[in-house]
Amino acid sequence: MNGHNLTTPGFLKHAHISVIYYYGLTISHVTHPASVSETKRHAGIPKRKCNKVMLPLREVNLSLRRLKVIPLDEINYTKIESLNLDRNKLKSVPELSRLQDLKILILSKNELSHFPEEIQLLKHLERLEVNQNKIQNIPNGLFSHIIRLKYLKLNNNRLTELPNDLSSCSNLLYLNLSHNLFSTFPQAVLSLKKLEEFYVENNKLQKLPSELFLDLSLKKFKASSNQLREPPDEVCIGGLKQICSYFFQLQESQAQEVRRVKTMFIGSSMAGKTTLCRSLSQACANPVPREERTVGIEISEFQIEDFTFLFWDFAGHLEYYITHHVFFTPHSLVILVVDLFRYQLNNDDSFKNLVGFWINNLLMRVPDSVVLIVATHIDQCLPEELQKKSKDIQERISRMLKQRKADLSHFINNLEDRQDSEMYMEQAERLREIFTCTLHVLEIIPINSTIYQDIESLQSSILSVVRNVDLFPNIVKMLPPVYKEVEKSITEIMHNHDLPKHGIMELDLLLREVMLKTQDGHLNKDLLKDILRYLHHIGLIVWYEDIQPLLSTVFLKPTFLITMFKMLIRHDLSDQIGRIPAEVLVSEKAFKRDVLKWQEMLRSKAMLRLQAIRVLIKHHLEVFSPCDAIDIFQDMVGYRQDGGKLFSLLEHFQVCFPVRNIRKLNPKASEFVPGGQWPFKKTLGDVFYLFPTYLNKVLEVTERWGGDHHEDLQIRVYFSPEIPEGLFQRLMVKSCSFYTTHWVEKSTFLLVSNGKPLLIRENNQKANSYIELCSRRPHKQSDFRPLWDFILAILSIVVKLYEEWPGLHTYIRTPCRTVGCPDEFEWPDMEGSCSVYDMIKEDFKTCETCCFTINTELLLPKAPSQIKDPPDMQNIHITNYGEASIISQVTSVE
Repeated sequence: MNGHNLTTPGFLKHAHISVIYYYGLTISHVTHPASVSETKRHAGIPKRKCNKVMLPLREVNLSLRRLKVIPLDEINYTKIESLNLDRNKLKSVPELSRLQDLKILILSKNELSHFPEEIQLLKHLERLEVNQNKIQNIPNGLFSHIIRLKYLKLNNNRLTELPNDLSSCSNLLYLNLSHNLFSTFPQAVLSLKKLEEFYVENNKLQKLPSELFLDLSLKKFKASSNQLREPPDEVCIGGLKQICSYFFQLQESQAQEVRRVKTMFIGSSMAGKTTLCRSLSQACANPVPREERTVGIEISEFQIEDFTFLFWDFAGHLEYYITHHVFFTPHSLVILVVDLFRYQLNNDDSFKNLVGFWINNLLMRVPDSVVLIVATHIDQCLPEELQKKSKDIQERISRMLKQRKADLSHFINNLEDRQDSEMYMEQAERLREIFTCTLHVLEIIPINSTIYQDIESLQSSILSVVRNVDLFPNIVKMLPPVYKEVEKSITEIMHNHDLPKHGIMELDLLLREVMLKTQDGHLNKDLLKDILRYLHHIGLIVWYEDIQPLLSTVFLKPTFLITMFKMLIRHDLSDQIGRIPAEVLVSEKAFKRDVLKWQEMLRSKAMLRLQAIRVLIKHHLEVFSPCDAIDIFQDMVGYRQDGGKLFSLLEHFQVCFPVRNIRKLNPKASEFVPGGQWPFKKTLGDVFYLFPTYLNKVLEVTERWGGDHHEDLQIRVYFSPEIPEGLFQRLMVKSCSFYTTHWVEKSTFLLVSNGKPLLIRENNQKANSYIELCSRRPHKQSDFRPLWDFILAILSIVVKLYEEWPGLHTYIRTPCRTVGCPDEFEWPDMEGSCSVYDMIKEDFKTCETCCFTINTELLLPKAPSQIKDPPDMQNIHITNYGEASIISQVTSVE
């Protein structure tokens, strides 16, 4: 017991002993019985009865107590070794000076504006957490007194520098400086030779020192969302190994400047994006006929002075948008093209469709973007009309952005003003991060795309924008020469007549070709992978190393991959199926009558048979040479009863999911012998792929569900400003891929797990956008925990998806269970399903509107302290799918 004798007065034989491990730190401690349940709760140990004894405390948990001062009566034992003050309202902590045996101190999520100087007295301190406060600086001389420190969290403060004496903490293993205001790298970190984990995300750093990676023993590192030029963000995304490789290359050569700008053209269908894109890249007016409008995404690259521009032309039809967000990346120039002739003054729908929809999606997906609005078709507008429409668009966008800031401020104030605000600190912190993001919408540039002078003027405007360091602080990237050499070699390979038109190469073959061209003795497969990863992130090539079937495949021409997508994701897919020639049908053992079945299945069930997909793609591949077409067809589509690489991509991006139609058991199957291997025939049954984007409003789910009931459990995930286009469809794909018993329709799907149904539906209205989860109320107390686990599993998928939209805010609420009451109960922070169970202590909650008292288990996932079902009673109960029946029912818990 760390030198303490259990026979010492004040210790009794029933002391509770716990062990905590923190980065090599082990604490054995005796806890007061009052804190035993708290200790067990945080360790995930069920509560057990304990004799009431008075023991000195070694671990004290005072989190979530709304404390403004530390209560001395609760820390009167000076040998305390662990003190948790998380989520309180502390502004100072002078009481800490008496606890000089502390090894663990948690002060996170308080209101500290100054780093507590009392910490220098805690000479035994090994873990310190002061994250999510308001600390602006740390005085020099404090860290030299706590040299045993191993774990330090300073993230989410307002720090701009660190004191030099941090180097005294030579045993430090973990350091988190993320979400601060560092513009230069803190040099003291370079003296921490034992540092294993270091996080410096969301700062303003432009350069990382090579010593950090070549001299230290880092095992984990993150630096995303900075303004990095050396190494570029696209290198840092590759992880610690790639960063080390980057600096290793620079040991033998000097970094070269690269100025490349990814430029995304967005806007509604037929706005003139493709005309504008081609005219700029070809330096001449180049009108595009209507029949050549973009389907999916088109990519082109060209040079203007010392800048290389990579143009991404996105189709405007909503059917394509489900795949577009994947290619939206930060630090890009966004050109929003608006057809000024179609734009109507004083018309909210016109603004929403032509402008507002795109601004909203940029706010959610890339909230720090620079947006240049280009008004087209001005030759069809009168001069005074041109001026009025441009002014109207600019003013509406300005109001829209101001309203967005006002809404965020309102959300933040509401959370901070709550009596239980400590329960919502994670939500408030995310909102503050979103609030600091600024969407830079520049002044509208009206042009006539058919006049070359207007194209030249726009080109000059674009150059002026990207040269603005305030708008593009990291436009210049510093790269080792080998990066540029490999890129040049790949460009030459792409223009080689021997390369198939689709531009697909195996990784090993590409390595051999590049090595022959570069003559670089240091180039190997690992270095090539690093460079390919960088080229993938800037959008020059596509290489999905995280998709196992595609690990050895490199798409040198991203346009081909996008072409594969648009064969299946397009607004006129049914018409495309109807145009398939007879000879292509015959080659896949299909007939004209099959085409009618495929079209009907697509219209009614949003499903395509694998055979239909094969025929469709084979038809589109006729533009390639016969040899290339055969190779790419087999590689991407696979064989008749199995999907190829294309389907791995579609499933990876949650575009569709496979459905097998197994009508009967296999009569020829061998007998199952326990303990033996049972042969499985993968091709059993027809294979279909369901595409949620094509779903219609049918009644299958409604009929299966059987209608809502006032006793149902309802949970709503609200989205602000709205649910992103395609998110609900992706949620459907992810969920239905995981839970095999399901039914789907447009904006609604039903899952079943262990006999428990869960209905998920979308409501996407202005100022009322939410995804709702509904389940039948359990009739046994013991069924609550499994049901909430099911609900939390789906919520975790929602959270994972919405994290891809950095400017999106969500919050969870449960409607009051009183019929007709409009009030809702808000959920606290969800740091994980366990923390939700842990944080809810009350057994009952009272609605502020109707004053009705409700069992917490019906509103929030509260783990019952004692699961005990009451005696069975005969009652009317609504079964899983809404059918009334007489069954055993529990006593009402409301």
